[in-house]
Amino acid sequence: MTTWTFKGSVAAIGFMTLTACEADQGQFSLVSKNTSTAPVTRGVMAGGAVLVAPSGFCIDQASLTSDFLVMMGCDLLGARAAAGSAPLGLITISLADTDTGTLPSAKEIAAASGLKNITTVKATKDIVTFRAVGKIPVGGLSPTHWRGAARISNKIAGIAVYGPENGVITTNAGHDILIKLAENSIQATPKTAKEAPLGN
Repeated sequence: MTTWTFKGSVAAIGFMTLTACEADQGQFSLVSKNTSTAPVTRGVMAGGAVLVAPSGFCIDQASLTSDFLVMMGCDLLGARAAAGSAPLGLITISLADTDTGTLPSAKEIAAASGLKNITTVKATKDIVTFRAVGKIPVGGLSPTHWRGAARISNKIAGIAVYGPENGVITTNAGHDILIKLAENSIQATPKTAKEAPLGN
């Protein structure tokens, strides 16, 4: 069983400035300090898995590794026009190899990640989602957030969707965002994706 936790360090991700206020969603703002490259909406990860950001979200390239990344509103990453009406939030995705392709259950994910108050559990062959309470990766986020796991080719993705206290993304809107991310990533990933060969 894979342990799903927030792997990125706050220093490495470099996205914090808790200053702005989203109407009726509490005090919360994330601003990336990475301005060296333009934000992107999809990333090709280890094993060829393609992670596709939900509408209005972009990848913080300062967070990107071969098996982990952070997504947030495109406006916070310098692409205001691409943000649209995306709710304020933070998404983390961690990839792990799997021998069987079997998804962990909501209870297994919760137990491994120290989550409690599990509700709204939904499961299909390729995606498991639920709402829970647990530790937050950065101040200003609500401990109530959405979690999920998705089978993306030969990888299992652990997904967490966070938002401010009483934020839109902590409601069913967050579940929809998680599902869209998982479904688009599954569709975009080649079915035969395997570990890319090392160069000479």
